[in-house]
Parts: sequence; structure tokens; C-alpha cells
Amino acid sequence: MAASILARRDRICLDNGMDLRLLSALEVLQARREAAELMEGEREQALCSNACLLARALERTGDGSPVFSSGQAVLAGLTAEEIAALAAQWSRFRRENDPGLDLTREELEEVKESLRGDFSQRLRWRVLRQFGALPTEARAEAMKGRDYLWCLANTLLDREEELDRLCPACRSRALEEACPGCGKPGGGQGVNPAFDMERYETLRGGGDVD
Repeated sequence: MAASILARRDRICLDNGMDLRLLSALEVLQARREAAELMEGEREQALCSNACLLARALERTGDGSPVFSSGQAVLAGLTAEEIAALAAQWSRFRRENDPGLDLTREELEEVKESLRGDFSQRLRWRVLRQFGALPTEARAEAMKGRDYLWCLANTLLDREEELDRLCPACRSRALEEACPGCGKPGGGQGVNPAFDMERYETLRGGGDVD
């Protein structure tokens, strides 16, 4: 597994003026629906499915325009052997660069461990979670490292300023690491990266925490 999931490729060049690109889950679903309408029997399912996938995955190198307008156009423009070979290449590319949720338990653990040791990706995740954004959104893709640092630093400063307004007793309680199961103090203290904001807001408002 690569060190970062987000660092993987979205497309590959085929050296024939065409690229193969990854498809979104919606595009894969649309390809399956088109294939179901195109095929006239079960024996045609694989060929039609591959043709409809390629109609979406094949683009011209440079401008990114579609090479084929539909699965039917793929069937008319390529041989069955060419379709099978391109579809197999796309499948290998997808397995390597877009594993999705069909990983084995061992592969999932490997991904978790690689992210556990990637401090910058963990900070990026915290910023995106804080602002309710996904990494594929335009606003997130436009952000640079300094933007993430700015958001993170200001978020930490906001918390520190709010903590400074608490009395010593409430501040101590707010800084305690809560048990993720029951919410009771776990005994640890310090500025916790997994700071429990809901617990802190309750304390700040004068409420009781079990």
C-alpha cells in the first residue's frame, strides 16, 4: 500500500493518445445500467459491461474529452479482444489506486498503520472534519499546506482562549482525557489531539458531565 491513499493516481497514459481514468461510484453504477439496457442476453453481459465502463474511462490525452460517446460506440469502434484487454488494464489500475471498501482485513490494517504514522494527513483529516469538507471538494483541493496550518493553528488558539476563561477546576476537567466508552475521566491530562469538544462545551456552559 502507498503511504497515502490520496497520493495515488487518478489516470494513466496509454501511449496511444488516450488515457484511462478512475471512475466515481456513480459513474460505475451508470455504466452498469447502460450495459443492462444494451445487452440482449447473459452471454453479452461481460462485453457490454466492459464497453460501458470504457466509454466513461477512456479520454483523449491532453484535453480529457471522451473518446467514445457511449458503450455502443465502444462496441462499434473496438474489437472484443481490445475491449477485454483495456477493461483488464483498467481493473488492475483501479485495484492499485482505488481499492475502495473491498479490502481484506490485513490490507485495511496496513492502510490504518500508514495513516497512523502520517502526521500531516492526520492533521489534514482533523481540519476537514472540523469544517465538514471532503478531500474531493473543490474548496479542499484548492487548499495548500499553509492553509491547513492556518486553520489548525486558529482552531487550537480558539480552544486555548476558551480554556483561559474557565476557572481552574473546570479547566482541569476540560483537559482530562475522557473514556471514549463512557465519557468519564480517563486519568490522563494535557492538550489532547482528540479533544472532546462536546464535553468541553458542556463544562463551559456550567453543565454537569457524568
